[in-house]
Parts: sequence; structure tokens; C-alpha cells
Amino acid sequence: MKYAKKEGEPSPSFCVSDILEEEGGELPLSIGKKLTDYYYSLSINKKITLSFMLALSVLIILLAVIAFRISSGILIGKAIENTAQNLKLVSEKLEIIFDNAENYSKIAITNNTIQDVIGAPQSTNELENYNKYYATQESLRNIVDSKTFVDSLILYDLHDNIYDSGNLGNIRNVSDIYFKKFANSMYGVEWQNTHESNYLKGNDSRNVISLFQKFNSSKTGVPLGLLQLSIDERYIANQFSNIDIGTSGNIFIVNKNGIVASDTRKDKLYTSISNYDYFPWALDNEGGKVFRMDGQDYLVVSRSYPRFDWVIIGTVPIYEITKDNQVLTEKFIGIGALFVLAAVILTILISKSITRPLNVIKETVRDVQEGNLDVKLNIKSRDEIGALAKEFNKMVGNTKLLMNNIIEEQRQKREYELAVMQSQINPHFLYNTLESICGLADLKRNADVVKIVNQLAQFYRGVLSKGSAIITVEDEIVITQTYLEILKIRYGDQMTYAMDIDPVVFHYNTIKLLLQPIVENSIYHGLKNKRGKGHIDIAGRIVEDRLILSVSDNGVGIPKEKLETIFNPQDTNQDKNKNTGGFGLKVTDERIKLYFGQEYGLEIRSVYGEGMTVTIALPTIDKGGNAE
Repeated sequence: MKYAKKEGEPSPSFCVSDILEEEGGELPLSIGKKLTDYYYSLSINKKITLSFMLALSVLIILLAVIAFRISSGILIGKAIENTAQNLKLVSEKLEIIFDNAENYSKIAITNNTIQDVIGAPQSTNELENYNKYYATQESLRNIVDSKTFVDSLILYDLHDNIYDSGNLGNIRNVSDIYFKKFANSMYGVEWQNTHESNYLKGNDSRNVISLFQKFNSSKTGVPLGLLQLSIDERYIANQFSNIDIGTSGNIFIVNKNGIVASDTRKDKLYTSISNYDYFPWALDNEGGKVFRMDGQDYLVVSRSYPRFDWVIIGTVPIYEITKDNQVLTEKFIGIGALFVLAAVILTILISKSITRPLNVIKETVRDVQEGNLDVKLNIKSRDEIGALAKEFNKMVGNTKLLMNNIIEEQRQKREYELAVMQSQINPHFLYNTLESICGLADLKRNADVVKIVNQLAQFYRGVLSKGSAIITVEDEIVITQTYLEILKIRYGDQMTYAMDIDPVVFHYNTIKLLLQPIVENSIYHGLKNKRGKGHIDIAGRIVEDRLILSVSDNGVGIPKEKLETIFNPQDTNQDKNKNTGGFGLKVTDERIKLYFGQEYGLEIRSVYGEGMTVTIALPTIDKGGNAE
């Protein structure tokens, strides 16, 4: 854990000087001026010597703080270790319970009486049916009565008959969904997460975790029915109810959606913790971490329980872990305060002269660190600090000049690189189009030859754009539509497209060849490998003062692992040589950021096997060059 002095916290010297001023202590102006001049002429070494006592007092305070932080860290580490062991114990208990539950389920479905009764043919004799029900119930009751964690056993046969372990009422038949789920398998076992029971016991419903298991005849293998074994959630919660992790500490279980599946606090059951900051961390991590909740720090310890996709979580306030340490630290600080007070009083006259210029330098350096190179130090002293300030001002001036030169050189270099890369995006388009023209000529389709040549000429007329890299959205749409028309001649009715462009966006500026590489990517990496007809949708709108363009296709999409690497900062030539579908997208994104800023660019969404959508965010700059 990292700790730092709070921003704006006054130093001890300032506090004491304020006290002296309140008491009326004030040096004569003449003496104060002489002292000021004297201190301005002193060297840093002499000032450090005079302020030794102040440094000593600060070290005492730091020692107390560091000791508190270190000891608190040790206590928190021990708390994490102990809580993690407790959560491991809970996990092991749950594993034993659920393993035993599955074993008891197997015992029930292999019971000879149950096998004989359920496997016997249906009878219209009421007495015979009653005897069958009673025999089955007795068999189920014998299993439940001897196993305290089993709340109920319910059997559903294939004739909508229901047999239970006794003391159950208003049983709701929930077997259909599991009969369908297990229909194509010889065996079937499935656990259902915490839910309200489908029966009453003692006139009350309860929250249970249920096991559903398909069972067959042990003799013929023919399906006989479905067994439901339910465990009361309260029994699960009892496994960790007696574990002490602090007066206000709690242990509970949530599912992967953040819904509480088991908790000793029954009002929390089925509530959601998905909006808490620690939940995403708890899903992907095991161990402990400190989070801020409800105005105070909590230690959160988590452990996954894969069998149900559960996460077992323990939370305890940090103050409960460190309260004993706080008492010790307060006593330590009280003793150290006596030494601090003496040191502060002895060094009060020099503290301001030393800290004021240093604070000015600190704030100025911070401004420079944040990118403000227009700052200047105005320090009157003639000591080493004054000399440092002069050299610092020179350094900042030289740095500003050098940075401006570097930024301009890098911008021009990147423009040249992107221009070269952009020229390499679609060379095969021209080759393929010329081959198509030759093919159409051989087929005597002169009208199509004329059309495709005209479209090709119009495309490159738009691409040239009198050498300008910035064109209007309307011109870009014309280039893209011409490109698509050429491809339609080549591919015939195997490809269609539609445009839904709000006319208001036409007069805004964009970079040239923005949409064409994205459309080309959709065709050659999405539609080309698709069975059946391919379709592309191009849309344009103004959304919250941004120009939003989108290109969607119904192609094969992009796998998730490949989607995450498209914009990775890799060598562009390597990307190109790999002949991946991300080269054109990456270059287009970089061109947008170069011309309009880092807050603009591409966003890609894709469902593998269904298609891809590329969304383009641009500023609303009209063709006059004004941002709206």
C-alpha cells in the first residue's frame, strides 16, 4: 500500500508561527529585513545546518507514521491469510456436502424398492397405487431422516406421478424442463443455484439448492424418471456462520452475476453486489485487497468455488484490524510530540525562508511535469536556490523550444509514414479491376466495360482530390459508393449495400479514403469467406456534437483474440506482411488521431460468425474549417 502526505496539509513550522502571531509576537521591520537579506545571502549548507532540528522533528513524525503503516500492513496481511484459510475451509465443507448429496442421490435412484415401484407398469388400482406411493416415500424418508443436510427428496416419474420424502406440501412439478434437457443423454445431472423451493415444508417455503438427476432402470436401462434433492440454504450458511473475521465482518457467497446465493443475513439473500467496486476484482482474483465502501476502508478476501461458479467473499472493516495498532501509535506520537514541539520552536525563524522558495520550485516543477512550459521561477535569493532558479528558467526555455521542434518533426514524419502506408492499402483493387475489365471484354460485355471504366475513373478522380488529405463527407461517400459499384459489377448479386446518411453530415470534413479501407476490410475479410449473399450497411449521424459514421457487414466477423490485437502498437510492416485484416483499420485509426486528436478514431464490435461493425468518431468541422 502507498501512502503520501495529504495535499495542502500544513507543516509544523507554519502552525507554530501562526500561534506566535496570535500571541502578538512580531519582529521589528528593520531586524526582519536584515534577517531576510542575511538569509538570502546564506548558502544552502548553512540553511540545512540551522534547520537540523526541524528535520529531526519531521523524522520523528515520519518514524511514527511509517511504523504505523508497516505494522498495519503486517496486520492486514495476517488478516488476509487467516480469512483466506477460513474461506478455503468453507469451500472444502461445501465440496463435502455437495459430493455427499450426489452420493445420496445415487443411493436413492438405485434403491431396489424405488427401482421396482417406478419401473412397474401403471395400474388403475387405487390401493396398489397407494402402496407403491407409500413404499417409495418410506424409502426416500429413510435417506432424508438420516442425513440432516438433505431438506427433501422428490421423485418424478414419466407418468406425472410425484413421490416425496414426507412432510412436503403443495409440490410444484418442475420436471419438464429437465426431462427435455436430459432427453438426448443416457444420464443427466444438474445443480440449480439458490432458489425458492417448489414445495412447502411445515407450511413454509424455503430457499434451497437443488440437484436434478435423471435415472434409468438398473435392469433394462430404460429411463424411469427424475430425482430432485434439495438442500436448505440455511444449512449452507451455517457452514460459515460461526467463523469470526471481526465484529462487523461478514462471509457470504455470490454467483457470477453478483447475486447473493448464501448469507447468514437473510435480508441480503438474492440482493446484488455487482455495482460494488470490489465485485469485478473478486470474480477474477483470489486473495485480499482493500476497497473503499460506504465511506470507510474494507478488506475484501475472495475465493472461487468453480462447482457453481460461486465466489466466497469475506469483508471486514480495516479499522477493526488495525484498532490495537492505532492505540499504540497514538501513544508513540504523544511522546514524540514533546520532542517535535521543542524542535519546531527552535527552528521557526528559518523554516519559512527555506520552505517558501522550495515550495515555489516544487509547484513550478509540477506544472512543468504536467506539460506547462510557460512557467518561470521568480526567486529573489542569491544563494544556491536562486542560482538554481535561473538555470531552471533557462532549461525550461530551451526544453520548450526543443519540444516544439521535436513535435513538429515527429508530426511530419508520421504524416509521411501514414501517407506511404495508405498508398499500400488497396493496390490489388486496381489489379483485380483491370482483370475484371479484361474478362468483361472477352465476354463482349461492352456496356459493363464502359461502366466499370467510368466508375474506376470516377473513383481515382475522387481519390486524387487535388492532393488534399481533407475532404468533405459528401466527397468521401461518393468515393466509397463508386468503389462499391465497381465491386458490384465484379461480384454481381453476391453483394449488396445500403447507405443511411443524414444529409446534414455532408458538409463536414473528414480524411480522404476513410470509409474505403474499412469497406474493403469488410469485403475481403468478412463477406468473401461467407456463404450466401453479403451485405454492407453504411450510416452517418451527428451524435452529441460528434460526427459518427459506421460500416456494418453480415460476414464471418472477427474472433475475440484477434479483435483485441488490431490496435496493438506493433510494427506496421510486420502487420502488413502477415496479411491480416487489421492493417487497413489500424492505419485508418492512426490517420484519424493524427489529424483530429487522440479522442477520435475507430471502435470495432464483432460477433464471430455473425458480422462486424466499425464505428468512426470524428469532430464536427465544417468545410470552412470551423468546429461546431
